[in-house]
Amino acid sequence: MPVYQVSKERQTKDGRSYFFICYYKDVQGNLQRKTSKLYMKKTDAKNAEKKFIAQNKTVVNIKLDLAAQLYLEEKYKTRKESTGCSYEEDYNRHIKPYLGNLYIDSINVQTINKWKLEIDKNGRKLKYLNGFYNILNGIFKYAVTNLGLESNPVELSGRFEKRQDQVIKDTDKLRYITYNQFNEFISVIQDIMWKTFFYVLYFTGMRKGEIQALTWHDIDFDNNVIIVNKTLTIKTKDEKGYKITTTKNYKNRKVAMNKTLREQLLLYKNEMTKYTDFSEDWFVFGNDRFLPQTTIDRNKTYFFKEAGLEEIEITIHEFRHSHVSLLINQYIDNCSKNHQEIDTAYFFIMVANRIGDTVDTMERVYLHLFPSIQKPIINLLDNL
Repeated sequence: MPVYQVSKERQTKDGRSYFFICYYKDVQGNLQRKTSKLYMKKTDAKNAEKKFIAQNKTVVNIKLDLAAQLYLEEKYKTRKESTGCSYEEDYNRHIKPYLGNLYIDSINVQTINKWKLEIDKNGRKLKYLNGFYNILNGIFKYAVTNLGLESNPVELSGRFEKRQDQVIKDTDKLRYITYNQFNEFISVIQDIMWKTFFYVLYFTGMRKGEIQALTWHDIDFDNNVIIVNKTLTIKTKDEKGYKITTTKNYKNRKVAMNKTLREQLLLYKNEMTKYTDFSEDWFVFGNDRFLPQTTIDRNKTYFFKEAGLEEIEITIHEFRHSHVSLLINQYIDNCSKNHQEIDTAYFFIMVANRIGDTVDTMERVYLHLFPSIQKPIINLLDNL
């Protein structure tokens, strides 16, 4: 269908002048005329026409890429913007190059299986592969519901599965550094901001974005807690290049500070308040501008190398694992000293609240770190 342009007298104040006219059948099968709103560019009107036709056809004959655009538009409306950006990034990198140019109703189970084999060649972790699967499955579910597609070959193909012959060590499942290794690492850091940053990481288990979003309003020295009620993401279309949003699970929490962390934060704040333009609105790390991820990663690698620990360097997220590992070791040690039974259920409820995770996730990720978990079972067997 052609795209039309109104006269200059009928243009909007911001210069929108292009529109499309097309015909479609309603649910009763009657032919209807559609006249669109005005668009700034001719290509905008043409793309809008394609989407309208796709959404109102009873037989799908559009390319996967157009269905994906419609699906992603819906996600941006119903999910956090950072989630929408993640979906779009993963789609553009891992789905579009292989399937984007295919007509969606021509894609079958064999096509999906071939795609799965292609993106699994680089040895990616199962959770990432199934993340891509979920996006592709979502696109096809959207097409079934909204575009008249008859079946979903992605669902028929099924999720990625573990290789049955693959042996995975516990150390490969979960990486962390011990308390002694952390002390070696932190001892080489002279800059007070970076020293404090890694103290917060290790002694709170906070997520990277949560720490980046911290302002001095969130450090409550009177009640000895850090208030976690937001996160920072760079996965946004905001012109600032970042956005402050709710926490990952939409739950606010207060993280108690141990003595070492509190003293370090007080020392650091004392240095920051020496700036004449200091403000409680400042980011704790970065002042009037948040601390970029690339800068964090670059300094982390440098400090691990300076400490002679480059072989055990962990990611920023794995400092979170290190914090939980530290708590587990301390909990087991205290139980042993006080002759108490280890109660993993109680422990996971307590720590899940601290780090902002679910008890189910805690048990799935960290249960194997309890070396004495089978002791009660052995006691039962020994009583036979």
